[in-house]
Amino acid sequence: MAKRSDRLLNLDLLRLVSALMVLAFHYGFRMQISGEGAGVGFPELAPLGMWGDVGLLIFFGISGYVITMSADGRSSFAFAAGRFARLWPTFVVCATITALVLTLLPVPTVPAPTLRQWLAHAVIVSRLLGQPFLDGAYWTIAYEIIFYGWIFLAIAAGVFERHWRVIVLAWLALSVLNEGLLHSGAMEKLLITPYSGFFAFGLCLFRLRTRFSWSGAAVLAAASAWAVATPFLTEPEFLMNYGFDRSIIGLVVMGPAALILIAAAALLPSLPIRPQLAVALGGLTYPLYLLHQNIGYAVFANVGTSRNRWFLLAMVVAAVLAVSFLLSKAVEPPARRAIMAASLRLQGAFDRRRQAA
Repeated sequence: MAKRSDRLLNLDLLRLVSALMVLAFHYGFRMQISGEGAGVGFPELAPLGMWGDVGLLIFFGISGYVITMSADGRSSFAFAAGRFARLWPTFVVCATITALVLTLLPVPTVPAPTLRQWLAHAVIVSRLLGQPFLDGAYWTIAYEIIFYGWIFLAIAAGVFERHWRVIVLAWLALSVLNEGLLHSGAMEKLLITPYSGFFAFGLCLFRLRTRFSWSGAAVLAAASAWAVATPFLTEPEFLMNYGFDRSIIGLVVMGPAALILIAAAALLPSLPIRPQLAVALGGLTYPLYLLHQNIGYAVFANVGTSRNRWFLLAMVVAAVLAVSFLLSKAVEPPARRAIMAASLRLQGAFDRRRQAA
């Protein structure tokens, strides 16, 4: 069985590639159409950039794999503490940086940040407190947290290890029912129904990698089938936002391509790259994803022109990568150690109190 401490170097690299795909979608396609770059854009990149949202599908599949790995053999408390330590410190710092940049460099189509809005991001999902996200990319973090929540409940109920097949099949069935018939917004959010196939695919892939079974392979096939449908489920929103449909051939290819990349990264031997470098590159992904969108729009909207846009693109990408590197080295590791140490003390105090009772 794979150890929880094993580094999946290919997945680290694929995570970074996926983040860069999303960056290409935002800068190379969305920015000009939405007006968030105040007229500055890269129409030359649009034919490829418009497909960069495949990076999101890859993210969700990798999350299904990695989160299942991090939950393997852990208590619900240890799992929750680990996820909190991983997400919260970097998120709060990135949200703060974004708020400061948007205050100094307003984006025409983005409301100026408020103190109340910034404070609401302390709970990450600021919409729970009635405040909009400081960056549009944060909606995917909300879906990640929902997925974590269901894994936490399954671990706490003692059903995650033995009954994961039933859980995944029920999840997929409810997703098909909602997307095909019910169209409930609440179910869509709570069960991540348009994207559940990718989360489930990653989950099943890890389970089968550690212990193969034909029943598990059948569940993986069901997850794959639903994942392939995802681009078609989300394309109406793309049409609403951007005013045109993408090609059917491209939509047919998106799902299988994402699944193949995830499976290859998880199952094939590691690429010939130094482990320390792969881990460092993978560590850039989370802060890069959180920082790039509205900060990039702010720079292009305020100082971008048709003449300097390519130079500015290089500078913006270099800057967000540099800041991401600093955060991945100077913020995340010490914050994670502090949170995990505090969680161990809390767990120890709880265990002592329970034994005393």
